[in-house]
Amino acid sequence: MSRVPAALALAAGLALAAPAAADPPPAPRSADRIALERLRAPGVATGLVEAVEERICAALAEASGAEVVCPADVAAAARLAHQAAAFGECATEECLKRVDAVRAAGRRVTGALERGERGLVLSLQLSGPAGPGPRIVERLPEELEALVDHVPAVVKRLFP
Repeated sequence: MSRVPAALALAAGLALAAPAAADPPPAPRSADRIALERLRAPGVATGLVEAVEERICAALAEASGAEVVCPADVAAAARLAHQAAAFGECATEECLKRVDAVRAAGRRVTGALERGERGLVLSLQLSGPAGPGPRIVERLPEELEALVDHVPAVVKRLFP
């Protein structure tokens, strides 16, 4: 048997052995999760906002020890749900419930990244079941590497 037919036979065997549609794994308890909402960022470049959001997510996980749901995670879940609905893998409502399950969290961090007269300003607020928590407003360095390095110190202040 040559390599090509053998590879095709192996691929076909694996395809047949794999389950057709697996149920999504159960979502972790939402009370144990923190969700970062997409930052409000009028007039700030999208790439910069996404880099700051990614760094905030990593810093939230480090500072809290909790699982963190990032805006990119929710966007990816929404794209997958849209594709699943388009291919008839789930009803629209069921697909939307999958996105809601990804988005579910007991605590939320909201904020903004704004360009002020004296540079970039990051504001973050942690909210939970008991209501609004700490709010931090901090001027960030203009240089990208220094800015990204400074974000964890800002996030740590949300957890006194």
